Amino acid sequence: MMIESIQPLHHSSKHTTQWHHHPGGQLYWITRGIVMVETEQGQWALTPGSVGWLPPSLPHCAWMPVSAYGASLHFSVEYCGVFPSSPCVRAASPFLLLLLEKICGEGTIGEPSERLAHLLQVMVDEIRYADALSSQLILPDDRRVRQIAQKILADRACTRSQAELAKQAGLSVRTLSRLFIQQTGLTFGQWKQKAKVILSLEYLLRGEPVSLAAQLAGYENVSAFIAVFRRFMGMTPGQFYLRFGHGTNVV
Repeated sequence: MMIESIQPLHHSSKHTTQWHHHPGGQLYWITRGIVMVETEQGQWALTPGSVGWLPPSLPHCAWMPVSAYGASLHFSVEYCGVFPSSPCVRAASPFLLLLLEKICGEGTIGEPSERLAHLLQVMVDEIRYADALSSQLILPDDRRVRQIAQKILADRACTRSQAELAKQAGLSVRTLSRLFIQQTGLTFGQWKQKAKVILSLEYLLRGEPVSLAAQLAGYENVSAFIAVFRRFMGMTPGQFYLRFGHGTNVV
């Protein structure tokens, strides 16, 4: 058996799923909206133009900042060895999107036909060699540092300085800086910037003006927001909306 189930994904804004895991692997395909997926290691923003992969038995939860549409494909554990071994978000080429549309349209569960088996193999190859997207936000392992990260995520316009947050956690600024780099690969400032960029995707997909999205994400300077967004996402906020935002509905 390759595909255990193909489930349509249609969730309204603010829908959440509790922590859970699947015996097999899960592939997210988002056609509209945004899905935030969190594991113990970090969180990912899944948007149109991307696919998200979760290996077997990986605890995770998800929530939808805006209405989300797409499909969730569940694969049997014995077939998952052909997929990446770690959770990831990959860019979806137009060819991969057509493959997914065809595979989901077939709706075959269990042992696929010879034709569908070939389509699945091509799909896996496309995913394996697709570019990794920078929508992952790694969460620190250290309990104190993770609490700081969670405060930043909970307060999108967080204006507290690194020194203030370090003091509240009982850490020196130097220790906080060292742990952030060691455990996330980013400096405290870079991590905070990336967190705000990922959180801003919700507003952009709702069709909010870039200036308002920047303000809601905690930026006073729109030009600075656009520059940081381009650095992490490879495009401007306006380009992101034009590519992914049309048709997004908030329920």
